[in-house]
Order: sequence, then C-alpha cells, then structure tokens
Amino acid sequence: MSPIRNIAFLFCTAVFCSVLTACAPSPVQSTLDAPPVDQARALAAYQQSETRQQLMVAIDLLQHHARQNPDNYQTLARLANAYTLFGAGYVRNASEKEWAYSRAMQVAEQAMMTSAHYAEVRRRNGGFAEAVKTLDSSYLEAMEFWKTALFYRFREAKGVVDKVVRYPRLKQAVAVMEHMESLDRNAIGGSNLMSQGIYYLALPEFAGGDRELSAQYLAEAAAVSNRSILPRWGRAKYYAVAMNDYDLYRRDLEWVAAQPIDELIGFRPWNVLLQREAAAMLSSAPATG
Repeated sequence: MSPIRNIAFLFCTAVFCSVLTACAPSPVQSTLDAPPVDQARALAAYQQSETRQQLMVAIDLLQHHARQNPDNYQTLARLANAYTLFGAGYVRNASEKEWAYSRAMQVAEQAMMTSAHYAEVRRRNGGFAEAVKTLDSSYLEAMEFWKTALFYRFREAKGVVDKVVRYPRLKQAVAVMEHMESLDRNAIGGSNLMSQGIYYLALPEFAGGDRELSAQYLAEAAAVSNRSILPRWGRAKYYAVAMNDYDLYRRDLEWVAAQPIDELIGFRPWNVLLQREAAAMLSSAPATG
C-alpha cells in the first residue's frame, strides 16, 4: 500500500473508531418511558452504591430525574459525580471510561448552567474560566466533578497524541481549582487541595511542575480532616509512588483502610471505592523497613 493510502487508511480508521465510541450505547438503560422518579429515591440509590450494578441503577434514576427536571442543580451535580465514579472504578474498557468522563463533564456544566450568572456569560460566548468565576460555593460539587472527570480523562487517554490535543483543557481545570480555593480552601474535605498537589506532581518541571509544592498541597489536604480519606489515598497512590516513598505509601493506605466507613465525610460510594482500592494496593505493596 502506498504511503498516501496508508495515511488515508489510518485516518479513516481513527474517525471510524471515534464514531463508534461516540455512538456507543449507554451502559445505563434508558427510563424515558418510566413513571416519574422521586429525587430522594435517586439520591438514596447513589448513596447506597457499592457495586457496578448498584451504581448503574443509581445513574439511571438520577438521569431520569434530571431529564424531567433539567434545572435541578442537586440532581445534575450528583449525576456528574456518579458518572465520574463509574469511570474511575466500575468500567470494563477504555471506551466506557471515555464515555463516562465525557458524560460527567457535560452534566457538570449543565449543572453550572442552572446559575443565571454562569449561563449569561456562556450565552454571550464568554470563556469557560470567566463563567466559572461567577459561581458561588453552592456549585462546588459540579466544579469538583467537572475537573476530576477531566483529570481522569486526561490521565487515562490512550496515547501521546490524545494528551497533546487535550492539554490546553488542563488550564481550564486550573481555573476551576483556583476558583474553588477562593471560595473554600478546604473544599470537599481537602479534595481540591489534593487535586492541586497531584497537578503539580504530574506536570513536568518545564511546564510548571513542582514536587515540593505538590508535597505541601498534599500535606495540607491530609490535615484538613481526620474524617476525609481521599487526600491520603491520593498522596499514597500518586505522590508516594512517584517519590518511591513506600513507608509513606503504606502508612497512608493503612490509615485509609482502617477508618470506619460510616464516620467518614464526603461521598460514601467514593469512600467505599477508595477503601477497597487501598486494601488491594496494600496486599501487593513492597515490604518496608
């Protein structure tokens, strides 16, 4: 095959695969024709989710309620939360991850659009970062899971080309983190501080990466609350591994795994997943001492 035909074939294949991904059926069964869903029932279903099947049911209920109540911020924010969790912990392949994170970001921005100020900026073609600055602290959940889904999507991109294409969007995530910090430095149990720590850890130095700053953010995040396990889980999984600090790795994971689940703050389905992951990582952790 000639070089030109080779390039054309690869291009067509890439387009075809992207179309398949975009058109992939939702792993959640549609309930458009079902009777109205009570919001309390949908939120409770999410809160009780500990398995893939339970989370799929919760997403289905939240999605149905959101379709009937498109201006309900709480349902939309929780749905973005649930889609992010689905991608992070309950998917079987890369295309499902891509779908889940993309959907989470779409729904999170739909939740932000329930703010009249945000919607006005976007409707006059204002930039995303400009619009985000109009949001108050009642929109923290939507902001949290917009940027979390973006970070997961970026990290789990299939290749270098995907990451190069998506790199500019990381600046939007920075705008979200900075605004969240201005509203509440300790937002969501130190989650935003943890995101900043991991961001500065992941960036190469020439692009602004700073491991010392990363360590400071992660230490501050871990100190926010003894009832929040996300910061220490993140410090172990990312920072301790990057620094080959397996004493810190084990200490943080042992602490995460030992906390009573019903005494923790944050979102219970995330806490269930994080403790499950901590136990799995500990079982394969290298010996220390």
